Amino acid sequence: MQSAESTDNSTAPEQQEAPEQVSIEPNDINAKTLTQLNTLMEESLQIYELEDQKTNVIDDLHNALQVITQFLSFSTNVHPEIFNLPSDSNITMLPNLKLIIKLANGKTETKKFTDYPPEVITSIVEFVTPQLLELIQKQKSYLTEKITFLRTATKQLSTLSQLKENLPSIVPLDEES
Repeated sequence: MQSAESTDNSTAPEQQEAPEQVSIEPNDINAKTLTQLNTLMEESLQIYELEDQKTNVIDDLHNALQVITQFLSFSTNVHPEIFNLPSDSNITMLPNLKLIIKLANGKTETKKFTDYPPEVITSIVEFVTPQLLELIQKQKSYLTEKITFLRTATKQLSTLSQLKENLPSIVPLDEES
């Protein structure tokens, strides 16, 4: 049986030559660090600007959607999974875009639409848009039907009014004296 030393032809670690040292100039390290710090500042400012844009876009979306929901007085249901809540929870988005969250245990909470991160807001919008479209189509159909009825009724009454004007006037005959 041969020992590991006799089969290994390499030199012991203490006898190996040290890897070639690359001399690093302190000025090079400082320059690189300053460049990285500059990049860090620029990237941080861009993140700050994007966060600001995110807030503005969410506010603009909130205001635009609220115009529709308040004008039409629409409330819609929102799927609880969007908020990582159990399926027996009930979430209703009111016309003012406040969310009423009712849990199965009876707890109720009200949150603002704008309190949520972009991922949740996107999911809310994707979920409620088809509902809002359906409500709008029903409202449009209802209004069209009522307006058609009122126009027809007005036309018929107008015809009756014209007939009355064209009828010869009936003058009571005075008793002949």
